[in-house]
Amino acid sequence: MLKKITLTASILYTAINLEAQTPLQYHINDKYKNALELLEKGKYATASSLFRDVEKLNYTTSEQADNRVDISEIKINAQYYRALCALELKNDDAIDLFLSFIRQHPESAKTKQAYFQVGRYYFRQANYKEALNWFTKVSTIDMSGDEAIEYKFKTAYSYFEVQNYEDAKPLFNMVQDTKSDYAEQATYYYAYIAYLDKDYKASLKSFEKLKNSKNYERSYPYYISAIYFLDKRYDDVIAYAIPILNTTQQQYETQMFRIVAASYFAKEDYANAAKYYEKFIANDGGKSQNNQDSYQIGYTYYKLKKYDKAVEQLIKLNADLNAHSQFGFYTLGDSYLKTLNKQGARNAFLESSKMNFDADIQEDALFNFAKLSYELEFHNIALDAAKTYLKNYPRSPKLNEAKTLLANILLNTKNYREAIDILEGIKNKDEDAKEAYQKVTYFRALEFYNERAFENAIGMFLKSNTYPIDPEVHALATYWCAESMYEVRKYGESVNYFENFLKMPASRKTDLYNYANYALGYAALEGENYGKAATYLDKFLKGNEKDQSTINDATLRLADAYFGSKNYGAALSYYNRIIASKTSSEDYALFQRGVIEGLMNQPDTKIATLQSLLNKFPNSNYADDAGFEIAYTYFLIGQGEKSRSDLVALIEKYPRSSYVPRALVTIGLVYYDQQNDAAALDAFKKVVSEYKSTDEAQQAIKLIERIYIDSGNATGFIDYANTTSIGNYTVAEQDNIMFQAANARYLRGDWNGAVESINAYFDKFPKAIQDKQAKFIRAESYKNLGKYAPAIIDYEYILNDWTSEYTERALMSISSIYLKNKQYNEAIVHLKKLEIASEYKANYQYAINNLMKAYEGLVVPDEVLKYAKIIREYEKSSEQDKDLATLYAGKAYLIKGENAAAQKEFDALVKKSKTVEAAEAKYLIAKIEYEKKDYKASQKTCFDLINNMPNYDYWVAKSFLLLADNYVALKDTFQAKSTLQSIIDNYEGNDDILPEAKEKLQKLNSGK
Repeated sequence: MLKKITLTASILYTAINLEAQTPLQYHINDKYKNALELLEKGKYATASSLFRDVEKLNYTTSEQADNRVDISEIKINAQYYRALCALELKNDDAIDLFLSFIRQHPESAKTKQAYFQVGRYYFRQANYKEALNWFTKVSTIDMSGDEAIEYKFKTAYSYFEVQNYEDAKPLFNMVQDTKSDYAEQATYYYAYIAYLDKDYKASLKSFEKLKNSKNYERSYPYYISAIYFLDKRYDDVIAYAIPILNTTQQQYETQMFRIVAASYFAKEDYANAAKYYEKFIANDGGKSQNNQDSYQIGYTYYKLKKYDKAVEQLIKLNADLNAHSQFGFYTLGDSYLKTLNKQGARNAFLESSKMNFDADIQEDALFNFAKLSYELEFHNIALDAAKTYLKNYPRSPKLNEAKTLLANILLNTKNYREAIDILEGIKNKDEDAKEAYQKVTYFRALEFYNERAFENAIGMFLKSNTYPIDPEVHALATYWCAESMYEVRKYGESVNYFENFLKMPASRKTDLYNYANYALGYAALEGENYGKAATYLDKFLKGNEKDQSTINDATLRLADAYFGSKNYGAALSYYNRIIASKTSSEDYALFQRGVIEGLMNQPDTKIATLQSLLNKFPNSNYADDAGFEIAYTYFLIGQGEKSRSDLVALIEKYPRSSYVPRALVTIGLVYYDQQNDAAALDAFKKVVSEYKSTDEAQQAIKLIERIYIDSGNATGFIDYANTTSIGNYTVAEQDNIMFQAANARYLRGDWNGAVESINAYFDKFPKAIQDKQAKFIRAESYKNLGKYAPAIIDYEYILNDWTSEYTERALMSISSIYLKNKQYNEAIVHLKKLEIASEYKANYQYAINNLMKAYEGLVVPDEVLKYAKIIREYEKSSEQDKDLATLYAGKAYLIKGENAAAQKEFDALVKKSKTVEAAEAKYLIAKIEYEKKDYKASQKTCFDLINNMPNYDYWVAKSFLLLADNYVALKDTFQAKSTLQSIIDNYEGNDDILPEAKEKLQKLNSGK
């Protein structure tokens, strides 16, 4: 770019020199030439300054017209080059300079170059859309040489970045064969776009140009390998890709492993295919592996007889309708058979039989599915599969084998009643007779079971088990005996028999083995053994299911087992399965889900779930349950009125529901929360009168008691309770009710009401059980009402008994009264007792803090100093307590006339703290300085307080008052008056500040 600039400038400069030059023209040319030389050397800042000078030089009226034209052209060029310098310097104003140039000189030959430079600016900023806006204003005919190549590449790259590959591709193509810095990049991007366009021949040609490229050596080999593979040049893939993978770190290494492996797979070289598929799997981590990959990898291991690994890959197949899936599932089924996993094989053959891409595979898969279903005792499924096979393939080479399979499925039973009579007539049975007896009693027991004669069935099953000759029949008899035990509600024995069945080796040969997990779980659930129920129901669902109905019921009972054991998360997941399957138990599952959501603190979700139950199943047996739970949930989340209206509707719709008393209690609670005690009482009393035998009646009378107590009418409640059949209260209970009524008013801050209720309590129970607490409550209420005399009487009553739990609290309260009334001697008496006898550290802290204050009030500095020391040394004292102690110590020293000691205390406090105590200490330091007639120091301290502790208005104002005194002492009356007037105008506190300020100002004004 700089070469182009230099050439242009040189030509221009030569042309100008051919003309006769005026002094101005010579001066401009000289600066212009110097600027161009600096630009060429990359000294952009200095060059920019000279170009600016050239722009500013003006010709005189004496200049000839031709010379003026030359000078104007130079100035226009200087403006362009100054913008270029700003661009190279990455100055913020570069773009504005170019835009200004374009706007002022649209006719200039350099305008097109300016467009390009603006585009370069935005390109550098990675604003490719805006770069294109400027690049497209320029044509390649406007440029030449390196600049034209740069233009083409950057325009192409901008198109590439905005994903306009169609326009980018030809420009990259133009640049890739040039001998420029951009050729390699253009080659790569052209090849990449050609690859996307499936123009593999052109793409390969360009990618092969990059074979010695250091910049792209980690990326282009992938595309070359992919193109070879797509062209089925498998040997070329292997020859090209493997050395590169062995010697370099490729960007697309994972995909290259896949291509190499797939090439070996296509060549049926399964050993090498496995080697590279394993590398692919290790790198990929399952991110891009698709159905075709899973099939080919699985088939590779299958051919290598590594069936476990084949299964591991083939189970990744999904049921997409394509040939890979059909072949893959079939191969998976055969692999499962090789690993003796018939269940897995069965499922795989089923999936393969559903697809028709290969008719032979479909036929064989269906046969294998039917055969495995029979062997695994899925009799109904096996029957359907076998019938379908015979119908669809009447000329199959496996026709006879299929008929034999169907015959084995369709077994019949016989009548065994007479056989039992005959066999029981034989006293000494041989092995054959024993085995026959075992079987006929077993089958006869099954008949009793089917007739629901369960006790008879149990007897026969026990007879059968007296001769356990055939292990399978023995196991079956044990199973059905367990089922019969369940039917007669002998749940514990049923569980034992089921567990015995599951322990028998022969049980696994029966089609009831997995079902026993279900049945055992059911029996354990009925016996409230939830952990065992969950264990076996879960085993059933993970086993070989028999039919969807049983699966649904087992899922529901598993959910109930988890619910019973309070494992709500697991319960919820299984209830959700029932809901999703739309079974007949959906309404029950919805109700249980709603209950769990409530227990998991998800009230809105609970309401939505139960509402969906009512919408879907308005006649469900759980409709009233759901209706109550919805309304009660609204109550719990604070939507009382909605809850009440729903409960009223519930009672009207289901007047005989067991939820009616609960609904009435909840309605009462809503009214109670709304502070409508009369309506609440009506609801609660209705429960007590109409549903007196329910738990809700007991709850209701407690709530009635609370309302009466809250209103302070304990006597009224006792009178009401005596009219009911469930409200027989003892004297002690009545005492407590009366006291709680008074305490409730106290806790609400109703001091007058509390006094009134305590008085009523003592009137009814002169020897009250809770007299100390009652008198403490009354004393506290009197104190809060400002009636200190009766309060002190009650406190003194409590203090007569030092064993009372209210002693320390009474000492604190009575001393606070004396302190407030400035009766410091009386306060000290009680605070001393608290100091000595307190069991609680907080109360001890209160005692020592206030003893210090009381002695300060009595002006006994030595005692103040004593307690200040105690406070500061006490380990539980807060920093604020210690600060206050330091302040009081300083003030005590002042009283003693020990100003130096006082100032030491104040200085220590000010240094460590910014509290109100520190503010007062600061003020007192200033006052000490004032009294020492060190007025300047006092002023400085005052200003320090004012400026650094502005939040403490009182001490700031006190400092201003002291400042005024300092001004007076320094004979600056004007400043003193101004300061005092400022306090009077601005201070808003209601204390001694304003009166003192006004008094001082008045004295100054009167000249006194």
